[in-house]
Amino acid sequence: MNRTQLTSAKTKPQIFHPHFNEMLSPLVEPATDATKAQIDKLLEGLGCLKDRPSSNAKLRVLLSSFLLQAQRLQDRIDRKGGSLVIGWPHDEAYWRIRSKVGYTVAKKLREAMVEHGWITHTIQAEKDVYNGTGNAHGYLIADEVPAKASGLAFQSNDSLIYATKVKDSSKKTDDREVDNRTKALWSLWKSSPLTYGDLKMCTAQRSFSDEALNKGGRFYGPWTSMKPQQRLHCTIDDQPVAEVDVSGMYLTLLFAISGQSPFQDKFSDPYQLPSLEGITRKEIKAVINSAIGGGTTHQTQPTKMIKNAGIDQDRLTEIRRAIIPAYGCLDALRNKGAPGEFYSENLAVHETEIMMRVVETLQQPIFILHDCLICQRDTAKDVGLALQDTFFSYCQENGWTPTKPAFTIEYLAGETVEEEVVEGCFNPYK
Repeated sequence: MNRTQLTSAKTKPQIFHPHFNEMLSPLVEPATDATKAQIDKLLEGLGCLKDRPSSNAKLRVLLSSFLLQAQRLQDRIDRKGGSLVIGWPHDEAYWRIRSKVGYTVAKKLREAMVEHGWITHTIQAEKDVYNGTGNAHGYLIADEVPAKASGLAFQSNDSLIYATKVKDSSKKTDDREVDNRTKALWSLWKSSPLTYGDLKMCTAQRSFSDEALNKGGRFYGPWTSMKPQQRLHCTIDDQPVAEVDVSGMYLTLLFAISGQSPFQDKFSDPYQLPSLEGITRKEIKAVINSAIGGGTTHQTQPTKMIKNAGIDQDRLTEIRRAIIPAYGCLDALRNKGAPGEFYSENLAVHETEIMMRVVETLQQPIFILHDCLICQRDTAKDVGLALQDTFFSYCQENGWTPTKPAFTIEYLAGETVEEEVVEGCFNPYK
C-alpha cells in the first residue's frame, strides 16, 4: 500500500498510515429530527449516549460521518470490488488539531463499535514502509453496518471542523482572514446547498501544506470525493448542475507565469499540439503534470501518474524529448532558483484564489472542486466567462502574461454526459 503522512503533536518524526479509500472524518450531521432520533438510538445501543449534550453532539457527527463513509465504501465495492476497511487514526493530535471532535470521543466510539461487532481491527498502522507502529489503523466494517444509514438524511457539519488546516503540522492555522473567507463561502453555500439524495453539502475544509499558507490551499469536502457521475446528479435549489472545468489549470498558469506558450493566441486544450503527433493527450498530460509536480523536466523514472498512463521507461524518454522543446514554459522548472510558484503545491494556491474570487464576485451558490466550479446548469456559461475574466485580471495583478483559460461545461442529458468546449486565449495583446 502507499504511505501518507499524518502528524503527531508529541513527536517530530514522520508518521505514516496505509492509504485507505476512506479515512474517518467529521463530515456530516443529522439533517432532520427523525435522523437525529435514529442516530441517538444507535448511539444508545452502542452504550455511548450520555447526559453531556456537547459530547453527544460530537458523537452524532462522528457516527453520521462513519455511516456515510461506510455507504461510500459499499458503493465502491459494488463498482470495483475491494473491502469495507476504513482508516481510523489513533493519534490524539489528529482529532484535536484537525477538528473539534477530540480524541476522547473518537476513542470512545471506536471502542464501542469494536465491542458491539460493528468494526474489527484489521490493519496495523506503520511508521514507515518497513517496520514500527503508527497512529492510523484499518478497521473492517461488518457487512450489515452500511445498511444502517438507509433512509437517513445528512447535512454538512460546520460546528466541529476548522475552516482551514495545515498538513503535517502539530498546529492548526490561526489566520483569521483566511478563516473568515472560508466561512463566508460556507454561509453562501448553506443558503443553497449542493444536494445529492438525502445529503446536503455546504462545507469544505481548506487544506494547506505549510504553515506559511504558500502551498496547497485546496478545498476538501463531501463533494470532492464523490464520483463525477454522482456529482452531475446533484441539484442546487432543485435545479440540475453543471461542472465548469478549466482545461489544464496548472499548465495554463505555467503559460502565464513563464510568459511562454506553444499557442500564439486561441487554444481549446493546452495538452494537445498538432506538432506532437503520435503522442496521446493522456501521455502528454501525465508527463507534464509529473514534471510540474516534481519541479523538474528531467523525470527519469516513471511516476505513478505516468505508469497509470501506460508509459514505460523507454516511452517516457521519447515523450520527454518531444515535450520539452514544444512546451517552452517547462524550461522554468530546470532553473534551481526558479520561483516556487512554478510547482504544483504553489500553483494550487493561485488556482484556489482564482476560484474563490469567482464565487465571491458572483455571490451565487457555486461550489469549488479544485480546478472546477459546480453551479446551476443554466448559469454555467456565465460562470465560465467570469472565470476567464478573473483569471485574466489575476494575471495582470501579478505581472504575468494576460491569459484566459480554456474550459469545458459538463452536464447530464438523460444519463449521457454532454460537454461544451470554450476556447481560451494566451496574450490577446500580442
